[in-house]
Amino acid sequence: MDNLINFKKRLGVLVTVLLCCFSTNIAQAGDIVEEWNFNTWAEFSDPTWTGGGGTTSGSDFELSWGADDGDITNDFLNAGLGPNDSRSALTIGDGPSGSNRYGGGIVSNTVETIIGGDPGTVGVGISATHWNNTLSGSFSTLTGATLTNFLKLDALVPDTGGFEDAPTIGIDFKFQETTNNPGSGTCLDGSPSASYTGGCPDIFGFNGDLTIGIPFAYDGNLYNINILVFNDMGVATPFSVLDDGYCTALGLVNGCSGLITNEQMHTTFQFGFNISHERAITVPEPSSIFLLAIAMIALGARKAKFKV
Repeated sequence: MDNLINFKKRLGVLVTVLLCCFSTNIAQAGDIVEEWNFNTWAEFSDPTWTGGGGTTSGSDFELSWGADDGDITNDFLNAGLGPNDSRSALTIGDGPSGSNRYGGGIVSNTVETIIGGDPGTVGVGISATHWNNTLSGSFSTLTGATLTNFLKLDALVPDTGGFEDAPTIGIDFKFQETTNNPGSGTCLDGSPSASYTGGCPDIFGFNGDLTIGIPFAYDGNLYNINILVFNDMGVATPFSVLDDGYCTALGLVNGCSGLITNEQMHTTFQFGFNISHERAITVPEPSSIFLLAIAMIALGARKAKFKV
């Protein structure tokens, strides 16, 4: 009989524990943010280069390589020079045209959250431009670097006030300046070099899906950030999966993501991002935590008295 009574008491304690565990207060999560103010900017770091002649240069907003004429500042803008006198570059800017394509800068605007069936909007961010001039094969060229994007968010609707740091996104990318017209007549993706303007394109790539579903928490809610790139039609899409031949040439696994750029052209990639709401983060109320602690103490005290 005593064992039965003890069992009932222990069962009561277990029920209390379970009730405490499940008595979470979803209402503790703040309102879902429907619209945000944002500030975003990006920087380069840790560039790597091939061996060779010429001069390489790396800064927060510009990586350049090629001929050295004593003053390499913005020499990549001069596309009319021969291979022995040209420079190529990769630059960060705050817009897709003119001088906005280099020199860095902060982009500020608003973006609406994707909530359920609501499509939300795309926030237009920084730009990156490859100034792809024809260079002598004897010059040192870029092989990779890290592009780090910084993002600050401020809830606008509803207005909770104050900017918060969103996840800092660092993308370690690989780059290869390809041979324009290889002896085989075939580019790294297996297509004829003649099918590309100026010969085979140069390639950027990075391993894995580093730009989709980046989580962050705000006011008791979980959100995801997706980094996008605008195509020629002005539509923002995730980064493309590169051909296996490109991934192999970059030393990356098949299925890598990235971009290609045509020779003798200045290609600007306008980046954007969207934010989707995933769920409320359920946190036990203080009263629930207190009850759970009491229940666990009681369970421990009774464990010694209970005999099967």
